[in-house]
Amino acid sequence: MSQQNIKPRYITLAEWAAEQFSKVPHTNTLLKWVHEGRIQPQPQKIGRCWRVRPNAEYRAD
Repeated sequence: MSQQNIKPRYITLAEWAAEQFSKVPHTNTLLKWVHEGRIQPQPQKIGRCWRVRPNAEYRAD
């Protein structure tokens, strides 16, 4: 089985933000969004690091 087609279950919050936005929001802004529930599906804290599903979306409302 080829490893190239396997997508990670979770990526870091910073990696997700880099993929989603041309200008990456500050880390404090990203954490605020996590706590306000603006990123769906909700990121999970694994150890000391916030992890997000690669297909997660930012919801402004």
